[in-house]
Amino acid sequence: MGGAKAKRMMTATGLMSLLFLSLIAPQAAALGGEASIALSSISLSQTEQTASSSISYTFEVEELTGQSAEVSAHSTLKTIGGVLLESTNETRTIAVNGVENFSVTFASLPYGYSIIETILSGDVGGNSSTHVTAFNRTVQRLIPLDLGIGGPGEFTFTSVDSTGAATGNLTVNDGDHVAVEVPLINNGDYDWNGSLSAHLVSGGSEEWVNMSNVNVLGMSSTIVTFNSSVTMNEGNASVLVQLNATGDGDSSDESRLVDFTISPPPLPMLDASVVLLTETYDAGDVLDWNLTVFNNGTRSFEGAISCAFGESTVLNQTMNIGLGASSVVSFTTQARPAELVCSATGMRLSSSSNLPLTQNFDVVSAVFEAAGSSTPGVLDGPWHEGDSARFSMLVRNHGDLEGTVALECTTTQSVYTSPMLTLAVDAAGEVSVIVPMLADGDQVITWRLVSPDGSIDEGLNGSITVPVAPKQVLIPSVDNVTWDAETGVSMEWSVTLGEGVDRLVRIRLGYFDSGDVYLLDYDVTLTPGVTSGSLVLGFVDADRVSVRADAIDWMEAFGPSSNSKSVPSDRPIYRISMSELASPSRPTAGQDATVQVTLSNTGDVSGVAGEILLLGEDRTLYATLSTDALDAGESTTMSFTLDWPEGARVKLEAVWAVGGEQLTTLGSFTSAEAAVVEDAFEFPWVGLLGGIALAGAVVAAVRIRQNQALKPSSKSKSKSKIKPKKTAETVASDVKIQIGCPECARQLRVPASYTGSVRCPDCSNRFEVEGTSAEEEEEPEEVEEEEVEIVDEKVEISCPECAQSLR
Repeated sequence: MGGAKAKRMMTATGLMSLLFLSLIAPQAAALGGEASIALSSISLSQTEQTASSSISYTFEVEELTGQSAEVSAHSTLKTIGGVLLESTNETRTIAVNGVENFSVTFASLPYGYSIIETILSGDVGGNSSTHVTAFNRTVQRLIPLDLGIGGPGEFTFTSVDSTGAATGNLTVNDGDHVAVEVPLINNGDYDWNGSLSAHLVSGGSEEWVNMSNVNVLGMSSTIVTFNSSVTMNEGNASVLVQLNATGDGDSSDESRLVDFTISPPPLPMLDASVVLLTETYDAGDVLDWNLTVFNNGTRSFEGAISCAFGESTVLNQTMNIGLGASSVVSFTTQARPAELVCSATGMRLSSSSNLPLTQNFDVVSAVFEAAGSSTPGVLDGPWHEGDSARFSMLVRNHGDLEGTVALECTTTQSVYTSPMLTLAVDAAGEVSVIVPMLADGDQVITWRLVSPDGSIDEGLNGSITVPVAPKQVLIPSVDNVTWDAETGVSMEWSVTLGEGVDRLVRIRLGYFDSGDVYLLDYDVTLTPGVTSGSLVLGFVDADRVSVRADAIDWMEAFGPSSNSKSVPSDRPIYRISMSELASPSRPTAGQDATVQVTLSNTGDVSGVAGEILLLGEDRTLYATLSTDALDAGESTTMSFTLDWPEGARVKLEAVWAVGGEQLTTLGSFTSAEAAVVEDAFEFPWVGLLGGIALAGAVVAAVRIRQNQALKPSSKSKSKSKIKPKKTAETVASDVKIQIGCPECARQLRVPASYTGSVRCPDCSNRFEVEGTSAEEEEEPEEVEEEEVEIVDEKVEISCPECAQSLR
C-alpha cells in the first residue's frame, strides 16, 4: 500500500514540474533554431596524409538564427570502396547564436586511402559558402618504404654489340654482349635513392657492375639497365643483383639470382651429299667422286671441306659458301674397300648439319693382316738424338687379289713411308721404314699400314714410344806436344766419346802450315770413353799440331770439332869455332900438327849427333870425326891431327853437319916460314918491346892512316883508299904495328915489314896489307875502290875475352 502511494506521488510531482517550466521558459526557444558547420573550422584538409594508425579532427557548429538548436553530429570512417570501418555520434544543444566545438577520433585508420564523413542532423540550417551541414575528406595513411627487386620473370636480357647497340637477335647468342634490365618496385609511399650491384657470370667470363644514385619514387617501379663489357659464352649464364641499404626492414626482396641461357651464335648449316661417278671399276682403279655442299644456316661458311678414304686424305679444299648457296667439288680415290668420311673444319656448324658424312665403299681386293706381331718392331737401338730407328713388320695378304702394302710412320716433323711391298694372295712379307730420331726424350711415333689397292684389317695402326737419349759428345784433344832433335815434333792426343753406343769416327792428325796438313787420316769405331794415342810428325815446319774428329753417319752433341796446340819453340842452337893456334904454334910442312874446333849447343833443348869435316883451302879432306849429341848449354872441343901442308899461310875449314844444318868455321895458321898474324890480345909482348921503341914513329903514322882509310861503310862507296907508295927500298923489320879490320874494326898486330893477306879472327874477313920501313917516305895516293855490297847475313865471330863463338 505504502509503496504504491509513494510512486503515484512522484509521478504527480514530475508532471507539475514540467508544466511549470513550460510556463516560465521563453516560447521562441521551444520552436528551435538553425545550426550548421563552419567550413573554416574543419581541421582536415581535402586530402589529409598521416603516417599514424589513428586520426583526430575537429569542427565547429554555429547557431545562425538567434534561437537555440539541438543537433547531432554523425561521423564515419570508410574505405575508398565505401566499406564502413568506424563511426561516432554526438548530440548537443546549441545556444542562441552559440558555437559548439566537436572533436572526432578514429583509432583504426588503415594504410592507403580512406573516406571520413560527418553529417549534422537535428535543428540544422542550410548550406552556404561558409557553412555546411555535412562534409567529407579523403585521408591517406602513408605506407612505409617497401622497395624490392622484381621476380626472375620480370628481368629482360637483350643482345647488344660492344657499343651497346642492339644486334637485332631474338636471343643472346654466343659472342654477343648482353643488356640486362632489372625491375625495381617500390610498394611504399616514400621515395628511395640508393645503389645497386650486379655480378654477371657466363662460362669462364664474369663481371661486377656497380650503379649508384638509383631513384625509385613511392608507389612506382623503375627499370635499371646495364650492359656487359664481356662477351657471353654459349650455355648457362647467371646474374646476381643486390640492393644496398634500402632501410625498409624487409631484405627478402633485395637480392635476386636469375639464370638465363646463351644461345649458340649464328651458324652455317651444311647439308652435304657425295656421288660416285665411276660406274665400272676393279680394285686399284681410279674412282671419280662429286661432293655437293648446301648452306641452309644463318651464317656464311668459311672453312675447309676434307674427305678421308680409309686412312688416306683424298680431299682438303677451302670453301666459302654463302647463305642459301651451294658448292660442288670433285676428287678421286683408288678402288679398295674403305670408308669415305667427309667433314668440315674451320668454323662451327649448326647441330642440324649432316656433316660428317660417311659412306662405305666395297670392292673385291687384297686384304692385309699382321703375319706376326700386331705392332711393328723397333730395331737398331738404343738410340741417341740424330740416330735412326728402323720400324719393321710382317704382313700377309689374305684377300682375293694381289695387292701392295706399306708401313707409314709419322713423327711431329714428318711422315716416313716404306717402299711398297707387293703380295700375292696368301703371301707374306716384311715392310720396314727408317725414321730419324730428331729430338731426345720419349718420342711418340704414330704408325699404320697403308695400301692403294687393298684394305687393312682393323687395329693395324697405333703409336709406339721410342726412348731417345741425348746426343753423344765427341771431344778431340791434343794432350801434349814435344820437340826433340832426334825425332822432331811428337804429339799425344785423345778423343772422348760420351756414354752410349759404339760410333764410327773419322780421325785426322796433322799440323798447320798455311792450312791444315793431315799426316794421318783414318776411320775407326770408338767405344764410349777415352781413346788416346801418339804420333811422331817429324821435322815439320809448323806452329801448331791438331787433331780432328768427325762423326760418320751420326750426330755428335757439339758438331764437328778439332783441337790444336802450339809446337814448342825451343830448339838447339849450334855454334862452331876454330882456334887459330895450332900445336905446335908454327908447324912446318909435313910435320904432325893439331888444330882444335869447339862445338857448342846454346839452345834450351838437347841436340843430335853429327859429323865434322876438316878441309883445306883447296877442299882437301884432312879428317872426319863423329860428334855426340850435345845437351842444352853443353860444348865440346874436337882435335884434328894432320900432316901440315905446305905454304906460309895455311887455311883450314871445319864443316859440322848436325840436325840438318851445316855450320862452317875458317882458320888461318902461320907456318914456320911465314909471318905470324897475332891476335891483339895474344901476341908475345916481351919479344916485341925492343921493336916498339925502334918503330914508334912509324907505328903512329900507319895507325892513324889505317883507321881512317880502312874503316868499312855498309851503305856507300869509300871515297878513297890510302895506298903507300914506296920511295925507297923497304927495310925488313920485326917491329909490329896495329892495324884495324875494315869489317869489324878489330885491332890486329902485324910486323911492320909484312906484305900479304891478313885474316881477322872475329869476323873471318881477309884483307891485304903492305909492309914498310921507318926510313921510307910514304905518300898517300887516292884510288877508287869498288863498292862492296854488304850482305845482311849472320857470320861467326869469336869473343876476344873468352873465345866464345857468336853469330
